Amino acid sequence: MSEYLMYLRKSRADSESESVEEVLARHEKQLQEYSLKEIGYRIPEDDIYREVVSGETIDDRPQINILLRRIENKDIKGVITIEPQRLTRGDMLDCGTIVHAFRYTDTLIMTPTKVYDLSNKFDRKFFEMELSRGNDYLEYTKEILQRGKMASIKNGDYLGNFNPLGYDKIKIGKSSTLVPNKDADTVRLIFDLYVNKGLGWTRIARQLDAMGIKPKRSDHWNPQTIRAILQNPVYIGKIRWNYRKGIRSYENGRLVKHTPRNNDCMIIDGKHPAIIDEELFYKAQEIIGSKPKNTPSVKLINPLAGLLFCKKCGKALSYRTYSNCEPRYLCNNQVYCGSRSSKAEDVIKAVVDSLYRNIDDFEFKLEHQSVDNTEMYENIIRNLEKELNKLEIRQNELYDLLEDKIYTREVFTARNNMLAVQRNDLNEKLANAKRMKPIVINYQEKIVKFSKVVEYLKDKKVDADAKNRLLKEIIDKIEYSTSPIKGGKKGRWDKHQVKLDIYLK
Repeated sequence: MSEYLMYLRKSRADSESESVEEVLARHEKQLQEYSLKEIGYRIPEDDIYREVVSGETIDDRPQINILLRRIENKDIKGVITIEPQRLTRGDMLDCGTIVHAFRYTDTLIMTPTKVYDLSNKFDRKFFEMELSRGNDYLEYTKEILQRGKMASIKNGDYLGNFNPLGYDKIKIGKSSTLVPNKDADTVRLIFDLYVNKGLGWTRIARQLDAMGIKPKRSDHWNPQTIRAILQNPVYIGKIRWNYRKGIRSYENGRLVKHTPRNNDCMIIDGKHPAIIDEELFYKAQEIIGSKPKNTPSVKLINPLAGLLFCKKCGKALSYRTYSNCEPRYLCNNQVYCGSRSSKAEDVIKAVVDSLYRNIDDFEFKLEHQSVDNTEMYENIIRNLEKELNKLEIRQNELYDLLEDKIYTREVFTARNNMLAVQRNDLNEKLANAKRMKPIVINYQEKIVKFSKVVEYLKDKKVDADAKNRLLKEIIDKIEYSTSPIKGGKKGRWDKHQVKLDIYLK
C-alpha cells in the first residue's frame, strides 16, 4: 500500500471550457511529476481519489469522505493535491472538519508550492487562511453566477439540470434551449389519456408499461412522474424556475437540504417550441384541481407509516382496508417486485415480538452489566488534554525564544522535534483513551420505553397516530419480507410467515 494518497477535484476557478475529466487529467499529470520528484514514485491508481460529483459541502462529495477515512490509517503519511482549497471551499464547519482530520492523524497536505503540517501552529494558521480565502471566493462566485443565471432565465434560456421528457437540450451560441425529440409523442399521449380518455395517473402509468413505452430513468412508470409531466408548463413553451428551491435546515446536529414545491416560482416565456396546446394543458390543470386531496386533518390509520419498507424493492408498504376482509400491508410496487401482502395484525404482532426480544436482551445486559469505568477514562482524557495544552504553551514559548534570538536555529529545531514526539505520543494516548471509553447505555430507561411501546401497540383503544409517534422514537426503519409456510396453499391469499428486519435508532 502506498504511504501517500492523491485527491483531485475541479473547481469553479478552472476554465469552463474544460470538462471535469480534462481538468483532473491535467492536474494528475502535474501531481504525478511532483510525486516522482518528492517521494520517489508515482501514486498508484487505487490511491487516487477523483471527485467528479459537484458539491459545495463535504457531505455532498463521496470521494473526500472515503479519503478522510483512509487517513485514519497510521500508514498514510500525506495527501497530495493541487492546492489546499481543493479539499474544501465550504463553510467554517467543513474547514474545521478538514483541519481536525489532518491535524490529529498527523497527515501532511502536500501541494507543488508548499507542504502543510497541521501539527505545526504556523502551518495550521496559514492553511486555515487559505481555506477561508477559498470560501470567500466561492461565495462571491456563486453570487456572480446567480446574477448570470437570472439574466439567462429572463431571456428564455433553459438551465435545468435534467431534460424534460420529450425534449433534448441544445446550445445556440452561449444560450441553452430545448428542441422536441421522439418522446414528444409520449407526452401528447399522456395528456390525451388524462384529459380526453379520463384515465388517472396510476392507470396511465400501467398503460404505458403495457404498451412497452419506457420512462427515461427507470424500468416502470411511476404515477407521480405522470402527475409531474401533466403539471409542467415547459410543455406549453414556458420556463419554470425555482419550483424546487433548495432550503437548508439544521436537524439532529447536521445540515439537511429540502426541496419542497414552491407555488410562487417564476414562470417565463421560453425560447423552445411547445409540445402541448395551451387549452389542453389548462384543461388538465382544472381536472387536477377538481380531484379531492388528502389533507393533514385526515386521521392516521397506519401505525407503521413512514417506517415499513419492502426488503425486495425498497418501496414503502401501504395499509389497505377492505370491506370484506381484515386490513393488510401491501408493497406499493407489488405489481413489479412480486412481494406478498400480509394481514396488518400479523405484521404488528411481528413488531411486538421483536420488541419483546429487545426487552429481554436489555434485561440480560442490565443484569450482567460490567463495572462502569467511564469516570476513570474521563479523568485520563482530561489529564491528557491538560498535558497537550501545556505542550502548546511550551511551543509558543519556544517560538518566542527563537524570535528573541535566545535560541539558535539548531537548538530550536532540536527542542521543536522533541515537543513534536511528545505531542504525537500524547495524541495517540488521547485517541486510545477516547476509543476505550465505554459507551454508557441506560438499559433500564430502554426497558421502560420499549415496554410502553409494546403496551400501546397491543391496546386497540390507542389511536394509530400515538402508536406511530412512539415507534418513531425508537425505530429508524423496518424491512418487510415473507417466507412460505411448509405445506401451505399457494395463491394470492396463501398463508406465509412475516419476516421483519428492524433497525433501532
